[in-house]
Amino acid sequence: MAAVFQAAAAGARAEFPPAADDSLTSSRTPWWRDAKFGMFIHWGIYAVPARGEWIINNTHTPVAEYEKFAAQFNPVKFDARQWAKVAKDAGMKFVVITTKHHDGFSMFHTNLTPYNVVSSTPWRHDPMKDLADTKTWS
Repeated sequence: MAAVFQAAAAGARAEFPPAADDSLTSSRTPWWRDAKFGMFIHWGIYAVPARGEWIINNTHTPVAEYEKFAAQFNPVKFDARQWAKVAKDAGMKFVVITTKHHDGFSMFHTNLTPYNVVSSTPWRHDPMKDLADTKTWS
């Protein structure tokens, strides 16, 4: 089986060479290639029922029912410095966090919609601001 995967991988490399850098990304691409190790975080009100970010689709939950989870989202133990320290101590060079998922809920404060972490939750806090302000990253 390993030989099959190796042959497939070799064929894929030959068939699909890396795309040339374009003018929008060429200055950032070397950094990305060098960074190699980072953290991707998906976090939102779908953490309340703890059944995955596709709960609306997978369980056919009506949007009006799903939106009620915002009133229960209260992650008082969130600690931006701790998250940053864990990433940095592990050797991570970047963190990518979902600030607005397909459910439309914003994990940052915005005046464009009240459906955001500051306006629609009892927590009334902007975790993205905390993460951006953390000095641990540097």
